[in-house]
Amino acid sequence: MRSRYLSLLAAAAVVLLPACAKPVAATGTPADEQAIRDLAPKYAEAYTKRDTAALGALMTEDYEDVDPTGTHSQGRAAAVAMAAKDFGSMPAGMSMPMTATTMYVRWINANSAVAGGTWTMTGTMPGMPNRGAWMGVAVKKDSTWKMISTLGAADMTSMMAKADSMAPSPTKPKP
Repeated sequence: MRSRYLSLLAAAAVVLLPACAKPVAATGTPADEQAIRDLAPKYAEAYTKRDTAALGALMTEDYEDVDPTGTHSQGRAAAVAMAAKDFGSMPAGMSMPMTATTMYVRWINANSAVAGGTWTMTGTMPGMPNRGAWMGVAVKKDSTWKMISTLGAADMTSMMAKADSMAPSPTKPKP
């Protein structure tokens, strides 16, 4: 009887003790974090130069995203083709220098992390957003950090109506 009781207790311990253990934080090395932080300025430089090859070099082969229009791109080649199409629709000679910063890196495990930050552009057309935020998932493949998915969001506050213009017009009382 005692041996059955001890076996039951041991089985319970095997199941319950891992749940009680404090989880170990997943982190990469400081060099890994710097490599992830460097992806944003490299993207901005490639965008500024309209260099689709350089953009593609920052993505994994199985890169995937959904752009603001709802277009789903699967694979690096599709994402690069979409960038080429976007660059082709820009007015000839128009320069839109971009800068981008990484504000955080949150580790999923030693080979993947979520990162996010901000971007700004100069030379945009009047009324168009010239700043925003981005977020992406970076993975380490063959000792190189690349983005497997990203999402950029424009700051649309410059296009919103001012609070005063949203207020109802005062009405005159009827006599």
